[in-house]
Amino acid sequence: MIPTITFYLICVSISPAYAKTWPDLESEQEVKIYGSERSAKFKASNIFYDIEDWKDHYSVRALGIYRYYDYPLAKSKTIFPFYYNIQSKIDNREYKRIINVNVTKENDSVQKSFFPFVFWGNRPNTSYLVTIPFFFQNKTETGNSVGFPILPLVYYNHKEKISDSTYHYTRFLTLFHFERNEKSGITDLSFTPLFYYSKENYLFLPLLLYYQNFRETARNYWFGPIYYYRDRSMEKRLFVFFPFVVSFVSPKREVDFVFPLYLNIKDSEEDYHINLLWYTKVHNANVNLATNDGNVYLDYDFGLFYNLVGISKRSRILTGNSLKTQELNQSTKPELKKKREFNRENSDQFTGYQLLFGIFSYEKADTKKHIRLLPFAWFTWDESSEDKVVLVPPFFPIWLSYVSDDLEYKIIFPLYGKQKDKTSEIQSYLINGYIKEEYEENHRVERSYFWPFVNVYESDIDSGHRVLPFYVYNQKKKEKSFQKNAYTFISIYKRVSNPNFERKEFLVWPIWISYDWYLFKDQNPITTIWFTPFFYRRVSDSSSRTNLFWFIDWEFESYKSTFTKNQNETNQTATKETLSHLFLFPFYYSDSSFSILPISFNFWSKEEFTTFTMLNYYHSKKEGHYYNFLYLVESENSTNHYQFRSLWDFLFSFQKKPKEIERLTLLWLGYDNTSDKKTINFFPLVRTTVSEEETSKLYGPFIYYQSKSADEITELALAGIGYYHNQTKSDNQYSTYVLLGAIYQEKTELERGFVKRGSLWGWLWEYQTEDNGYEKFSILKLFSYSKETDGTKKILGISI
Repeated sequence: MIPTITFYLICVSISPAYAKTWPDLESEQEVKIYGSERSAKFKASNIFYDIEDWKDHYSVRALGIYRYYDYPLAKSKTIFPFYYNIQSKIDNREYKRIINVNVTKENDSVQKSFFPFVFWGNRPNTSYLVTIPFFFQNKTETGNSVGFPILPLVYYNHKEKISDSTYHYTRFLTLFHFERNEKSGITDLSFTPLFYYSKENYLFLPLLLYYQNFRETARNYWFGPIYYYRDRSMEKRLFVFFPFVVSFVSPKREVDFVFPLYLNIKDSEEDYHINLLWYTKVHNANVNLATNDGNVYLDYDFGLFYNLVGISKRSRILTGNSLKTQELNQSTKPELKKKREFNRENSDQFTGYQLLFGIFSYEKADTKKHIRLLPFAWFTWDESSEDKVVLVPPFFPIWLSYVSDDLEYKIIFPLYGKQKDKTSEIQSYLINGYIKEEYEENHRVERSYFWPFVNVYESDIDSGHRVLPFYVYNQKKKEKSFQKNAYTFISIYKRVSNPNFERKEFLVWPIWISYDWYLFKDQNPITTIWFTPFFYRRVSDSSSRTNLFWFIDWEFESYKSTFTKNQNETNQTATKETLSHLFLFPFYYSDSSFSILPISFNFWSKEEFTTFTMLNYYHSKKEGHYYNFLYLVESENSTNHYQFRSLWDFLFSFQKKPKEIERLTLLWLGYDNTSDKKTINFFPLVRTTVSEEETSKLYGPFIYYQSKSADEITELALAGIGYYHNQTKSDNQYSTYVLLGAIYQEKTELERGFVKRGSLWGWLWEYQTEDNGYEKFSILKLFSYSKETDGTKKILGISI
């Protein structure tokens, strides 16, 4: 694409196919001179040559092929059709053509060509050479381009200097290309459609569905269903093996997903882990050295069956800075934490244990310790705390006990666990086999069986239960309103109720069975049942609609009417139902329409009727009608107008007002009085037009034509060939030609009352007169007699 555009730009900028024109220089040659002025400025004028000679103007024209001008703005010479030259007297411009060799000079540029094959030239700081269609070259101060633009493109080369480096672009046989510069070597390489390569950017192999980029901060790899992305600046990493594996790591969140067996989501607050079918992965032991503040540590990790049992340790083996900074206001009192506040990376000595994929965890970092049995919070304390925390055995506690005035935390692994503070109490039996939770806030009580799969909870504002992953139910309630939701793999149930609105929804998918019922205050309920695609029904206080198999549909509309049997009785209300529509494919009926799909559509009201049947359109109302058959036949009638036509009046047309016919035409023949002019057209016999501004008449096939207006009269015979006459009243000018001026012509000009008469356009004889007394009579442009404005008489231009 780049070489093609370059070649095009060069071609449109080179010498054109026609002679170079400069209108500002050539306009002075087009000034018309006639009559006495011509006699005064031309010292010789006959059938063979004209010589013009007056102040700053000199010209010679001979035999119709030679012309020479020397005027104030430019000089020019022409030998038709071989030679043409024009040279400006006011600036540096010149154009010269010898047959098809062109030279154009304009200011500091020179352009030459051997049209239409070779073009060359130069402008300030640039030059070019083009041999169509084989070769082109373009040179500038910053670079050059060379190419062989035969399709397909054989060869193209572009060279350009950018800053302190030279850039090269080369394309061969259209498909292969490469780019290079002096500093980096080859930067881009491609062979369409097999591969595309850009150094420090990307590698793309379309046929293999492979893509890779080489950016320093962020890299992407794509190979079919496999995608990998890593951003070093944002510390993000993503791996996808669609649709089975997803792994995402960022500073705020980590996600691991193996469909459909395993899901782990970890962020700064929580760590959620779902492991279906007990999928396991063996972790080998891992030993690393780490440094921090001059200290050298030995880190050790061991995992068995994907942390069914996990051990993590750190030991300081070389001491650098032994003074460890103590955090201000750091508490040593035992307390509960949602998030760990210390780990191996910010500790000198660390020991951690995990059982059952993290359900039970114990970690010791320097003097700090914490322990957790899911779903309890982390219990954290410091060895220097005066409160006693009992651990048995101390290296990996199976029994933990801590009791204070405001906190109680006990674990007898794996039989029992308890967490209690001032506002809540949680008890766990057989790890997460049974869990009971109680909270003061909203008096919430929650029970779980094999947490987190089975759960039941209740409080003053909500309640619910779940059996994961099969069923979830929750309910929220306020003083006068509530909301219920139930979800399964294949269904959704919702119910909302408040003083102004109530709604029930039920959906079974993917077959789409739905039920929707809602009620606004002081209104009747609306019910919708949809069993796709077999059955649909919607019921409201104003209508009821039913659909079967898409092709059968009906709807009833209901309204209430009030009546009184006699004067002694109160008003009574009765509900009436009417059929709104009935659809039994292909038939459709309503109280105002009937259709047979797709061939007939009919609509009516008290005053109008409309039908579109078998491509016929008809609309009728009190004021009239409109009919249309594909615009081949079109009819329209109103109180004051009637029309009958075909193809928008082109084929035939009849238009009528109450007391007059406005139009009656067949093709172009007929009568038309629909606009501001009246036309009678039976061309080629006769055509007349009458309007306030103009009248015209045409008889026969262009035998005679006449047009008259307030300012102009025109007459033509035999289409203007036999006779032509035009006269304008505003400037009192006229022109008359018989046989296009061969037999006779008479013409006026605006200046000096000039009148010219003659035959054969003045070559046989010509007689000119002016109001200033000038006269001239010539025969065959050889013999001439003239009388000048000063009374001088001349024969053949010689005074007598």
